Amino acid sequence: MQYHCREVNIVLRILALDIGSGTEDILLYDDQKELENCIKIVLPSPASVYSKKVKYFTKIRSSLFIKGETIGGGTFSEALKSHLDEGLKVILTKNVAYSIRNKLEEVETQGFQIIDEEKSPVDFSGETLETREINISIIQKFLSKFEEDLSNIDIVAIAVQDHGTPTHEISNRKFRLNQIERRLKYFPKLESLAFEEDELPDHFKRMKSAIRSSKSQIPEVKTIVMDTSIAAILGCLEDPKASNATTILSTNIGNEHFTASIISEGNVLALLEHHTSLMTPPKIESLVKDFIKGEVSNDTIFQDGGHGAFYTLTPKKIPDIDIIIITGPNRAKIKNTNIKAHFAAPGGDMMMTGPIGLIKAAKYKIKKEDDD
Repeated sequence: MQYHCREVNIVLRILALDIGSGTEDILLYDDQKELENCIKIVLPSPASVYSKKVKYFTKIRSSLFIKGETIGGGTFSEALKSHLDEGLKVILTKNVAYSIRNKLEEVETQGFQIIDEEKSPVDFSGETLETREINISIIQKFLSKFEEDLSNIDIVAIAVQDHGTPTHEISNRKFRLNQIERRLKYFPKLESLAFEEDELPDHFKRMKSAIRSSKSQIPEVKTIVMDTSIAAILGCLEDPKASNATTILSTNIGNEHFTASIISEGNVLALLEHHTSLMTPPKIESLVKDFIKGEVSNDTIFQDGGHGAFYTLTPKKIPDIDIIIITGPNRAKIKNTNIKAHFAAPGGDMMMTGPIGLIKAAKYKIKKEDDD
């Protein structure tokens, strides 16, 4: 299916779903409306919803068989581990097991039983739970009450966090950053990290699951996927303060990842990623200053428990930074530093930074296809 050709009087409608560990942020973009008037919804994340369901079954002491989609781990994974700790059985299909770890042998080591079948074992007497992360049908049902129809959207754009499943023995952290670096060094735009179905490598299990789920609900609509951290730092570039800047340090301080990228005239010059839980305000200040000077090494961040860093320039000559833009639920950490930063609010709403990054990526895909 081709994208709609962008001609005068053709409406572009994009459903953007940014699924984080805490919230699912939804934007129904319509290019015939002011961005501020487009429909926005913030919901609890699927992981947090399913964690509550698991806790209920733990309380009533029921074993669990879980089938369905690969979803975000986080609180869902923690609830399942607590279920095991209570001496209760948890049986998972392979797709669901990837929600916990990207290496299934590690999931089994934790005490989970993994099976291939989508139906519960014959001798199983507990409760069955089915996971679904992409909830377009539910959104459609809700919006229909307000005379909104999702059947005529052009694109579904989805952001989920996906480290990827290594095909050989390598740290998940290194593998994740290596994939980002390889893509950006080939084509240094954040938009290049948005994937269509036929572009998506097999090692992105959660992204693959997201596309399958989207297509099962609205099969005629094209779907693109992107990592949540990348969507967030891309969305920062749509903040009004970024419009007059040439070189920007765009940073997402998420619940799990601290991701920063130096972008000049739309091109990525550098990117780093650490774990937010390890980032104190003094460490943030030191790291940002060294990053801007081209002095952050990949090994230093990795040895500190992060993912790493890379520069696309050789030598690492970074232009002067015009503005530092911050987003993410832990952005307040920057207040306890001496870093002068602007809090992103594209479309007047920080919570829409990720969805707006997805819209930007989708528009880029449209333009690229039209140009081709």
